[in-house]
Amino acid sequence: MLDNTAIAPNEHIQELPIQEFDAEDEEEMPEIEIPVQGRKLVTQPYDFIIRSLKDQVDEGSLILADNFQRRQVWDFAKSSRLIESLLLNVPIPVCYFAELDSNAYSVIDGQQRLTAIYRFLNNEYGLRRLKVLPELNRKKFQDLAPIEQRALQSRTIRCIVILKESHPHIKYDVFERLNSGFVPLNAQELRNSVYRGNLNNLIQELCEDEIFQKIRNVSTIDKRMQDCELILRFFAFHFSGREYKGNLARFLDNYLEKGMEMPPENLEHHRQIFRKVVDDVDYVFEKQAFRRYNLDQGWERSINRAIYDAIMQYFALLDSEVIRGKKEEIIKSLKQVCQDPEFNEAISSSTKNKDRIQTRLDKWKDALVEVGLDVPCLKIGQ
Repeated sequence: MLDNTAIAPNEHIQELPIQEFDAEDEEEMPEIEIPVQGRKLVTQPYDFIIRSLKDQVDEGSLILADNFQRRQVWDFAKSSRLIESLLLNVPIPVCYFAELDSNAYSVIDGQQRLTAIYRFLNNEYGLRRLKVLPELNRKKFQDLAPIEQRALQSRTIRCIVILKESHPHIKYDVFERLNSGFVPLNAQELRNSVYRGNLNNLIQELCEDEIFQKIRNVSTIDKRMQDCELILRFFAFHFSGREYKGNLARFLDNYLEKGMEMPPENLEHHRQIFRKVVDDVDYVFEKQAFRRYNLDQGWERSINRAIYDAIMQYFALLDSEVIRGKKEEIIKSLKQVCQDPEFNEAISSSTKNKDRIQTRLDKWKDALVEVGLDVPCLKIGQ
């Protein structure tokens, strides 16, 4: 539980070049369909000293998500400038927390700042590139003079807690409004903060699957959580595709929210089907998995999410032995279907539209049927 012994720059997250994936069309979020009486947001402001915040992280009542920390994109120079600002008593922007059912709190806005502070207090890096206090360069927290240590630990940060009785969709809308940093959090990073729970934890685990990384031609987790969104996307379409109404972001939000308390047996089913499918994809396509093929240039380098959807959904319906026995035919089928004008349009523009999704699924199914695979017709949004 947060104590009130304490009294926030915006998240300047370093933009990393995204080359692994094709770009997708932006989509507007639909209006939130909540009865007037349910549109409730309850907040509580706190002023915390930094020492108190660190203690609460250590005891587990304030959650700096491990999976977010491991993907954080602030470098030590940027972190050092934040510490310098605090030593100079420069106010930093408000942080926002969400109250969890366990009466602990998760950080929604301010994750980078608080992580930078926490890591410095734990002597995980030395200060660097300071402009106003260059004499402190290369010093860790333990190397600061006692008066400087006390000054830093006694600095205050204003924090606002969004209490658990607030409606979850209203909370998510608020988090989107707060998400105004230099490089804003993307949709999956927001989901990671809002819908923490059993399914989200499983997705974090599966991101480190060696085969999943291999077929994406990477060797580590994605700093902006696009790998997490790929996995969530597969689960949502595979298990709830008929519920799709045309807005992918809301569809993924809803599925991850429903999975927050998913029972162990369902989690294991999700784990097994995902690993089975990526193993089959690796066997058939290897490093060409989920790439578009064109006659002039061959396989493209970037993953096409729309092709990912089609391959993953139909491979999930087929036995591994059947798939592997048709490896060469399936590769040839993908090359051919990529030359189909309707399929090409369905994987290139308005890719989140229900009709476009259905078109590419139907075209891929027909291609598989032509090589002798017995697959049903998947229907989206029906």
